[in-house]
Amino acid sequence: MNIVNLIGKISEKSFSIVGLLLFLGGAAVLIIVPYLVVRSLLGWTQQSMPILVHAIVLVLIFLIMIYWAWLISGDRGSQLFNVFYSLGVKWTFLFSIALLLFATVWFASLSSTLSDLGYVKFDPVVPKGEFWRIQDFYMWHFFNSIPGLKIPDTLLWAEPMKYTDRTSGGLLLAYKLLVIIPVIGSFIVWSRVANVGKVK
Repeated sequence: MNIVNLIGKISEKSFSIVGLLLFLGGAAVLIIVPYLVVRSLLGWTQQSMPILVHAIVLVLIFLIMIYWAWLISGDRGSQLFNVFYSLGVKWTFLFSIALLLFATVWFASLSSTLSDLGYVKFDPVVPKGEFWRIQDFYMWHFFNSIPGLKIPDTLLWAEPMKYTDRTSGGLLLAYKLLVIIPVIGSFIVWSRVANVGKVK
């Protein structure tokens, strides 16, 4: 096999320039933009608005998050991913990553708000309004939940903080049930759709 044939085979397997640009655009639209909008909005309402306004924003974002998790889960997720796959969109896993980041910011903001009000306690103590530190707490638990990989242990990533109350434990359990299970499940569905072209 000469070098020209090798390069041809590699280019057949890799993204085309157009495909790469579409992928990057999709990642920006589905992941980066929602994440930045939600993070900015929650940070602003938590630090600058009355608690009632922040609570209303939290409820509205929660409803979007629940709908998103419902949409990409189970048979609905299979049908949605099949539709996108049939239209040539092969990277539907971006929906899962977007939900993960979107929901992690929401749970971090809620936990930070409850911490500011004295209802939850973390060790070390989280400064008032700094919910981005709590994002690490939830992301650590996400990576720790991926079966068989032991990502935090492999990377020597210690748990960033501990909680010392039942409310925080309840929030973490809700995060696992409402976010981690649908996200990991949707990756499995995406893998099936990508491997067989259509889930039956």
